Amino acid sequence: MNSDQNQKQAKIVLAHDSFTQFGGGERVIKAMHEIYPKSPIYALASSPKVETYLDGAIIKTSSLQKLYKLFPHLQMWFVFVPIVLKFFKIENTDVLLSSSSAYIKGVKKPAGSIHINYCHTPTRFLWNDVVYAEGEVHPFLRPFMRIYFSWLRRWDLRTVSKIDYFIANSKEVQKRIKRYYDRDSELIYPSVDTEFWKPTIEKQDYFLIAGRITPYKGYDTIIKIFNELKLPLHVIGEGRNQNYLKSIAKPNVRFYGKVSDEALRDQYSGALAFIYPQVEDFGLMPLEASSCGTPTIALAKAGSLETVVGGETGELLEEFSVKTLQPVIQKISEHKYHTELMQSHAQKFSKQEFQSKIKQFVEQVTNAHNR
Repeated sequence: MNSDQNQKQAKIVLAHDSFTQFGGGERVIKAMHEIYPKSPIYALASSPKVETYLDGAIIKTSSLQKLYKLFPHLQMWFVFVPIVLKFFKIENTDVLLSSSSAYIKGVKKPAGSIHINYCHTPTRFLWNDVVYAEGEVHPFLRPFMRIYFSWLRRWDLRTVSKIDYFIANSKEVQKRIKRYYDRDSELIYPSVDTEFWKPTIEKQDYFLIAGRITPYKGYDTIIKIFNELKLPLHVIGEGRNQNYLKSIAKPNVRFYGKVSDEALRDQYSGALAFIYPQVEDFGLMPLEASSCGTPTIALAKAGSLETVVGGETGELLEEFSVKTLQPVIQKISEHKYHTELMQSHAQKFSKQEFQSKIKQFVEQVTNAHNR
């Protein structure tokens, strides 16, 4: 029996942490669903607004959905997740293909199936961002949270031991999977839709930051730098840190809130450069900017080392400051970057490339399992 026949017979079920917002992880599961359009997607909770991006996919949610409907802030319910997952039943299948940066990788796989986990990162607040997580709760609760997190790390290790294969979304995440879980992984980069992200307008006189506005991304530092430089800065996105950012911004900084992908494409296209100060596991946005013909100025850490080519598709800085940013801005103002070169780089991360590699890997492990 050839691999195509095996693949036709294999039943695939998908899983994702949740559909409560639409970001990079959700774009990944959407691209997976395009490969397997008849596959249902299991998730802890889901918002009807987010489901509209998924082209009619069948979403099957856990019992946590009832609590989420009462109070739609999923982080408030995370203490219940291990219990919820214990009773969250996945239908019989040959392959469970999960996409996770948190919990769904801990779901119990059906008997006789293969569990392949596309890992965006080992659960960040348990392993490599514990200090940040502690800062999110009241000081009185922190000792209790440390005890709970200690148990949760043990739970996480037990559940990932049942995963058959890991796929890492970057070399950085590949290292984390090895460090925290002591597991090897296949590297398959997530994709950028190079057919959609293309230049739409001429370059204008502004710089751009975009994404969910949360404290760890360092947008406050960028706003303070641009306040001092007195250069135009556009801010796209929403989040719980946005009121603080608005309070420190001077008139040269403009806030646009959450915008459509079409409006974001225009913002990328018109910007002199996209500013990317955060440490991300991978980060699709520099590739979207490249595809729109815009260089990225990024922190020389983690995923940016894999998505930004210094001197060709942007610049990598050891830190963000007025001193480090001024010479880069001068170089960008002199138009030192070539649109064709940036677009060629983005094309290496195309959706077609991602889907081909995912399909090939699933076929490979399914065939090995059936021998």
